[in-house]
Amino acid sequence: MLGISACATTNSPAPSDIPDVVPAEIKTAPPAVPDPDTPPPPDPIVVPPPPPPVQNPTVQPQPNPGIPNPTSPIPPSPAFTALSYWQEAGPTPALKALQKTCAVWKHRPDEKYIDNNHPRYGRYKDWRAPCNAALSLLALSSDVSRDTAIRFFQTHFEPVNIGADTGLLTAYYAPELPVRRRASLEFSEPILARPSDPQKQSLARKDISVTTSTVLAYGRAVDVFFLQVQGSGQIRFPDGTIYRAAFDGHNNRPYTSIGRLLIKRGELDKDKAGKRDIEAWMAKAGYLRTKQLMAENARYIFFKTEHIVAGDGPKGAVGIPLTDMGSLAVDPKRFPYGAVIWVVGKFPTEAGDYIGVDTGHLLIAQDTGGAIKGEKRGDVYFGSGDQAGALAGVMKHRATWTLFLPTALALKFLPSS
Repeated sequence: MLGISACATTNSPAPSDIPDVVPAEIKTAPPAVPDPDTPPPPDPIVVPPPPPPVQNPTVQPQPNPGIPNPTSPIPPSPAFTALSYWQEAGPTPALKALQKTCAVWKHRPDEKYIDNNHPRYGRYKDWRAPCNAALSLLALSSDVSRDTAIRFFQTHFEPVNIGADTGLLTAYYAPELPVRRRASLEFSEPILARPSDPQKQSLARKDISVTTSTVLAYGRAVDVFFLQVQGSGQIRFPDGTIYRAAFDGHNNRPYTSIGRLLIKRGELDKDKAGKRDIEAWMAKAGYLRTKQLMAENARYIFFKTEHIVAGDGPKGAVGIPLTDMGSLAVDPKRFPYGAVIWVVGKFPTEAGDYIGVDTGHLLIAQDTGGAIKGEKRGDVYFGSGDQAGALAGVMKHRATWTLFLPTALALKFLPSS
């Protein structure tokens, strides 16, 4: 990962780097599959219906006791007061991400653990109060203010210290790349669907081609490679049609970071191996050397096309759409999906900012990744597009982690932590 947990580019190879002769596989490459013509799938997240309109405008509705009253500030507990950077926090994205998780959890049996491998995180019934309050807020409005989000978490959660040791925190995003329905010199790399034949799915990268899988679209070689590193993204055709290229499996081969390879060979500095640095190396190295470098990563990612729902990111490991700066990829062996985690570390403020600024972010565990392994190893979802990619590409710092647990559950958690 070195500087990037995932990276992408929209730069094409320089004309002088592209072979003059069209490769045979491009000449005979089939067109991409037709665009999905089925209506968009329903939103998988079930949310409460909006409240009925108030018939008499002079009568104020009774406040829901589960929702923090904006006019009644909730004093923070000593644990919140001691929390670094909480006073400057902007936890609205985390609340939105939690609402998506809670909408799924509301249908789960009360007595079941949210994760059998992590019983200390409680059962679904232990999360009912904060989840009901979160969904009630969503029913009132999809737009929640910073102050409301802060009051919500101070009302329903308690920070739990899990040690001062730090873990590596990186970032990822969903790239948007231009694609074509037919191959050309520039748009020569196919984006492939997962083969129905398991043997074809498990082929080595060099053996996977348009003859072994269905073509979804053709993109620039560098773009498609980094789309695979990210695991999902958006593909845009010349007529403006855009779809999500969603992760749909891989070839069961090990992942190799090309950033680490370039650092090991002295081609890049270990402290500057972000998205733009790798792109710059590729532009200088040329088409053929770039392709040779890509081939050293044995893992090949397959995709499926999905309609894009406004406001939703790609679906994480548990099928819940990710939220910009509100979702976190974790190692599920260490933390259960749905965990609420406060991280403090250096976050970039602009493209090329490898140093970053100390700050805190509240995040919900909703995803994982091939390189996200170990205690306190996280990957923050920054969003989609070039701006998110420019920031995600330079994010690589140590961070401290603090758990937020429902208040009653936190009291049970502490003695055995």
